Amino acid sequence: MTKGLNQGSAKGLTERSYLVLWLLMVLVCSAILLLKFNKSEQQYHAGLLATLEINTPKHQAAISLGQNYQNKLLILVSHQQLEQAVAMASEIRARLQHQPWLENVYSNPLNSKQLQQLVSYYGASPFSYLADKQKAILTSALTDKQTDAISAQYFSLLNQWADPIVSQSLEKDATLTLASFIKERLSISTQGNSHWQFNQQEFMLKGDDKNYIPIFISIKAEFTNIRDSVDIYQELQNIKASYTHFATENKSASEVLMTGMILHSAAASLQAQFEISSFGLFSLLGVILIILLAFRAITPLLACLAVIGSALLVGIVALTLWFETIHLLAFVFAVSILGIAVDYGFHVLVLRQQTQASAESIRRKVFLPLTIALVSTIAGYSLFFTTPITLLHQVVVFVGFGLVGAYLSALLLLPSITFKSRGTSFAVLPKQNFAYLVIAMVIFAISISGLNFDDHIGNLNTKSTLLVQEEQKVARLTGESVYPYMVLIKANSQDELLADAQRLTKGLRGQGTVLKSIADWQLSKSAQQNNIDLVTANWRLNNYQTIAPYFDESAIASLISQAKPIATMPSFIAQNMGLDIKEVAGKYWTALLLSAPVSDMQMQFISTFENASYVNLPLALSQQLAEVRTNVLQLALPAMLVILVILSLYFGLRSAFIMLLVPTVSAGLALVFSQLFQPSLNIFNVLACLLIITLAIDYVVFFRSHGVTKIISHTISLSALSSALTFGVMSFSTTPAVSSFGLTLLIGICLAWLLSHLTPLTFTNKKAKN
Repeated sequence: MTKGLNQGSAKGLTERSYLVLWLLMVLVCSAILLLKFNKSEQQYHAGLLATLEINTPKHQAAISLGQNYQNKLLILVSHQQLEQAVAMASEIRARLQHQPWLENVYSNPLNSKQLQQLVSYYGASPFSYLADKQKAILTSALTDKQTDAISAQYFSLLNQWADPIVSQSLEKDATLTLASFIKERLSISTQGNSHWQFNQQEFMLKGDDKNYIPIFISIKAEFTNIRDSVDIYQELQNIKASYTHFATENKSASEVLMTGMILHSAAASLQAQFEISSFGLFSLLGVILIILLAFRAITPLLACLAVIGSALLVGIVALTLWFETIHLLAFVFAVSILGIAVDYGFHVLVLRQQTQASAESIRRKVFLPLTIALVSTIAGYSLFFTTPITLLHQVVVFVGFGLVGAYLSALLLLPSITFKSRGTSFAVLPKQNFAYLVIAMVIFAISISGLNFDDHIGNLNTKSTLLVQEEQKVARLTGESVYPYMVLIKANSQDELLADAQRLTKGLRGQGTVLKSIADWQLSKSAQQNNIDLVTANWRLNNYQTIAPYFDESAIASLISQAKPIATMPSFIAQNMGLDIKEVAGKYWTALLLSAPVSDMQMQFISTFENASYVNLPLALSQQLAEVRTNVLQLALPAMLVILVILSLYFGLRSAFIMLLVPTVSAGLALVFSQLFQPSLNIFNVLACLLIITLAIDYVVFFRSHGVTKIISHTISLSALSSALTFGVMSFSTTPAVSSFGLTLLIGICLAWLLSHLTPLTFTNKKAKN
């Protein structure tokens, strides 16, 4: 390399200045990256749902309200002997107790910090909230003048003095009104297809052949990021593995089940990290092998690695500066930059290998084709900005800026490199004929009507089979899913929202719907005042006289005099019950959380509420992806016309049209052949076609610019081989979105290479000569 830099003082100074510019670019980017990482820790996402931008207020509210499930986990521990299950659960709780990420862990909700918080919160004004049963009793006492039910309920609860709800509530409310309310609400929160019950003071879930001891876990909000969620996931997996091993050695039937949204995020993150490292390593090794075969020298290898390194450095700097939170799948997609970046090095190094031209001469020869290649590739990637998928925006930024780094490195650094070696030739010069292109067009035209698309989000995301199986089993046992079905309600004020939620909750439950509602735990001020007035009216009519001797004479009078509606605190309810109120687009929103999809009758009832709507978030996301796919196809036509105009300016309209046909037909056939390996096509297959067109333009531009020669064929073959390698490895991803993208690109690049060699592109043309 130094030998090439020292040829002639004048030229040496010029080449040295190019080297200085390249070093300056590398140093500035390195400094920015170091400052960025030292200043703050980069945040990451995993899972395809985190990459989608939802523009409608309704879907934004649904996502925001669903975030309460991000920090909740449920572990179910079973054993043939209940005592052993209780002991195992106790050991697991003790093992988790001192974890820095733990906010709360318990097995019995009646002996937890949660109960203490509920008693403290509602005990501020015990008569503001009444159990439905007690409310009916008090209403009946006013109308029928019968007080027996009031005393019967009081003594029934008083006999349960060992119940933690009763014993803790007595300190706040001697009438046990508070105890009645909390017992009823906790009972509602665990209803459904499950069989929650108490056995010898142990809270348990009765299964068909096993009993399960639950462990409810809450994670601190600051530990729900990707890095910490992975640590939590691995810690829980270690716990599960240790108890599974224990159970196996003792030959006793036991089981540990885990479920929670954060587990899926962690599993997706681990899989993405594995694919980033394995795909990146495999692609890099493959590219190194291609370089060694093509040049059989260390100098070209080091030069190409410098180009790749510069591309990665510039891309990462741009990505970290542009986005506060990066999706890990962006790096999986961006592995493709290895194959594209090295192409720029190939074009320069092949000329250096085959000719003895000066550095400036080589730089002039490759400038136009490399510039067209850079602009067309970035233009193709930039169409991803038209989608609402943040992941693809990040890929555009990473690859776009990375290719600028590779482009500058190839022009500044590589022309001055000298080496003497003759590597393996990848040139292929078959007999060209337009018939091949016509046949390809006919095949595509016949097959296009049979293309089948399905953009359902569930078919595109990474899924851990083990987690899905456990989630399904837990759902069968508890009657709840890890992410519930939602009925959204909006209003102009919190009191109006709570009033609507109460009416809708009552109506749906009347139709047999199993749901959780914030109206169970949070009432409007007017509803609370109605409850206070109901108790006050019964007190004034002496309906409490039978039970009054059992507590201080002034107890009820004191509570009534201090009673007032409790201030609305959605954050408290969200922390304890997972139900919340959010403000989105100037409206207040809450959600009824259903354990199953709504029936036609329930949907009809929901439609009677003007500000209520059933939300199927996965379906909404899937429909949005389908709309994006249609929009992308509509945008592709004007984009291709722009490319046609650009090519026409350089090569003439006839040549430009044929040059554009090659990548377009290749992209179309890539879709056709991709469907042979997939149940259905999706938006990521379509997005891959855009890149096929922009990458294949390079092939025809080089053939048209320099003619069909062995050097150009050799260069294009190297370029196609490296691109096919880096994109092809993505087809082995466990994330269907990534594998679809990689598969179509692999097929399309191979077809584009083949058609560019088989289609005549060179014509005698004065404009082209000029």
